Amino acid sequence: MPGKKLTFTEVQKRVEDCFKLRYQSDTPITQKVWIEYCHNTYGDKSEQQYCHYWALAKERYDNGWKERLNKLLNPATEELERLLLHEDEKIRQRVIDQVYKYTGNDIQKVQQDITQTINVSFDTEE
Repeated sequence: MPGKKLTFTEVQKRVEDCFKLRYQSDTPITQKVWIEYCHNTYGDKSEQQYCHYWALAKERYDNGWKERLNKLLNPATEELERLLLHEDEKIRQRVIDQVYKYTGNDIQKVQQDITQTINVSFDTEE
C-alpha cells in the first residue's frame, strides 16, 4: 500500500511503538534496528518516514523529562524562598549561590595552565 496516507492515530501508534522499544525496553534498540523492524512489521513507508517516527519518539521522551522537571521546579523555588529567610547568613549565601547557578549567572571558576620557560644556569667557576 505505498502512497496511502496514515491517520493521526496510526502515526501515533507507530511513534508509541518506537517509544516503547527505544526507551522502555530492557534492551533499547538502535535506529538501524528500528528501521528494520518497521520494514518487517509495516513495510508500507520509506526509511525517511520511519526515521521521522524515531525523531517523534525522541521528542516525546524529551518533552516528558521537561514536564517532570517543571513539576519539581515550583516546590524547589518555594524551598529556596523559605531558606532566604533563614537566620544563618551562610545558609542564605548558599541559597543565593544556587539561585545564581540555576539562572546561569554563576561565577565560573576557570583553571588555567600557565607554561613558562625558566632558564636556570649554574656557574662552574669558583
